[in-house]
Amino acid sequence: MSANPASLPRLFREAVGQTLRRRVSLRRHSSFRIGGTADYFFSAGSLKQLRSCLRFVHERVLPYYVIGAGTNILFSDAGFRGLILKNGVKGIERVSKEGRVEVFSGTPLSDLVDFALENGLEGIEFAAGIPGTVGGAIFGNAGAFGRCIGEFLTEAALLDSRGEEIIVDRDFFEFAYRHSALKGRHAMIVRAVFKLGRGDRAAIKARIEENLEKRRSRHPSTKLAYAGSYFKNPVRPDGTKIAAGFLLEKVGAKKRQVGGAMVFSGHANFIVNRGRARAEDVLSLARELKERVKKEFGIDLEEEVIYLPEDFSMS
Repeated sequence: MSANPASLPRLFREAVGQTLRRRVSLRRHSSFRIGGTADYFFSAGSLKQLRSCLRFVHERVLPYYVIGAGTNILFSDAGFRGLILKNGVKGIERVSKEGRVEVFSGTPLSDLVDFALENGLEGIEFAAGIPGTVGGAIFGNAGAFGRCIGEFLTEAALLDSRGEEIIVDRDFFEFAYRHSALKGRHAMIVRAVFKLGRGDRAAIKARIEENLEKRRSRHPSTKLAYAGSYFKNPVRPDGTKIAAGFLLEKVGAKKRQVGGAMVFSGHANFIVNRGRARAEDVLSLARELKERVKKEFGIDLEEEVIYLPEDFSMS
């Protein structure tokens, strides 16, 4: 870090024109409700603020990490030694009659589903009930019911570590199951264009309601603190998937508990915070579950939830 930490808030205001918050509890910014204190925190509400913030952290060599709604992340008990940048840039625009929809990445995914329904656009119904933002969904190629968001993306605008905009097409993302190239590249998605089809509003609404009901029957209540499916579904050599929840149930995972972290009784691929869980409780429980599956089936489970250590750096 090239500047005296005590002077960073002043320098940030001069560069970005906004207040840089200090010592912010991360548990308030995670659906897991777990996490220590970040040294610095900033929620950007405009593209200009995002650009200015990225330039600032690049010039100051300040470690940072970008989050959306915090629905698929586990923060360290020690917090984060650097800046947590929350992308709060929202908005949706229909850019053509052919079903092209432009969306800012901080937009809740539920807003995109609602927008598509209102405009008679089909394809995105699978995303009904998936928490988080559009940017987060693209980052992890979120999906359900055999579909994923990468199928519908046609182009996007990214910001590099210096805040410079780059326009890319779908191929850039190298989409795969719960994966995009963003996981290994230092670029932040700010806008995305999706191509959706024309459809009957009543039929679209029916599919959305059906998907929501399926999620309600399988997933923990939204009143519980958790971060979505904890493990990815393993993929066989022939490309077919095995449900991680099935494997976990077979090894007796349901209701297993470490500290305040417990496997959800209704579906073995969810770890919930019973109220006082620490990140280390979740990590310890996840290690135990992986070991059980490996011993019984010879399969290595891979985490879908992202763990952010306190000393992570984008550089």
